[in-house]
Amino acid sequence: MEQNQNIVQMTNDQLQSLLESVRLAAMAGAPANIQAKGSFSNCSSCFGGQRDHEIVEEFITSIVTYKEIESISDEDALKGLSLLFYGLASTWWQGVRREAKTWKEAIALIRDHFSPTKPAYQIYMEIFEKKQDDRTAIDTFICHKRALLAQLPEGRHDEETELDLVYGLLNIKYRKNILRQDIKTFRELLEKCRIIENNDLESEEVPPVPVRDFKRPKRCTYCNFRGHTFEECRKRKIATDQ
Repeated sequence: MEQNQNIVQMTNDQLQSLLESVRLAAMAGAPANIQAKGSFSNCSSCFGGQRDHEIVEEFITSIVTYKEIESISDEDALKGLSLLFYGLASTWWQGVRREAKTWKEAIALIRDHFSPTKPAYQIYMEIFEKKQDDRTAIDTFICHKRALLAQLPEGRHDEETELDLVYGLLNIKYRKNILRQDIKTFRELLEKCRIIENNDLESEEVPPVPVRDFKRPKRCTYCNFRGHTFEECRKRKIATDQ
């Protein structure tokens, strides 16, 4: 008994179109609470093991923000953390990863190893180590000093006390024009200092006026006339010849 079979022939483009339609239909019918898992595979931040407080904090802030934006779970973030390490940091992580049972513990390990808390006296030494020179911009200088102050225990100083600490380290050109009692916040200090800084830049762009060298004309000591010297005097030469 012959059986009739209907054979459907499809081109490659038609097959791909059908598969895409099936995929979209499946996604449309999926529950709303099911989302694709996020990971650090596309995160551009990486860390090589530098023992620098600013670099470590910048790295931690970056990956914590990325984790929140991509909705990465703590478990998946902990598993994918190794993707962000290279060099010394990668070797270090292989040895300590078992100690990190949670995401918070992993972040704490990074801080404790590469950016341990400095004692207060050491931070004060770094703050007063260098005053502002003529080449350091006011924004850069204050930003660096405030970053050091932020490493002190929380609540150690209020803003007024921090201003006292930083004000004495400013370049003399700012302290001559800004009285300490006239500023209450770092914002006010920056605004006043920027005005002075911009004025200095403008004065440097104006070419200096050349000073003319006004010299008194020569006077001959023989005939007492101006315009020539004793050696150049014609009357003297004539008298000498005669």
